[in-house]
Amino acid sequence: MSNNNDDEKSVLVSVLAGIGIGVLVGAVAGLLLAPKSGVETREDLSKSLGDLSDKVSELGRTVTQKVSGAVERTRAQVTQKLGEGSTDGEEALG
Repeated sequence: MSNNNDDEKSVLVSVLAGIGIGVLVGAVAGLLLAPKSGVETREDLSKSLGDLSDKVSELGRTVTQKVSGAVERTRAQVTQKLGEGSTDGEEALG
């Protein structure tokens, strides 16, 4: 069960790292290749960072929902297994 949580965390870290690297590469390429004034470039960069912030927030909400669902499923499985274990123990004694 712990292995599933580790896998989910690993996927989350990979996704966030990929997004971060993509944004940095895009921002650097945009700055180097854009034939704009410094003011326009800073405005574009500011807008891009705002968009990134929105995307990361949305991703965080999505991941939170998925992890919460996984935790609830795991909790239900553990509860079910514990219930089955106590029933088996009572049958052995009775």
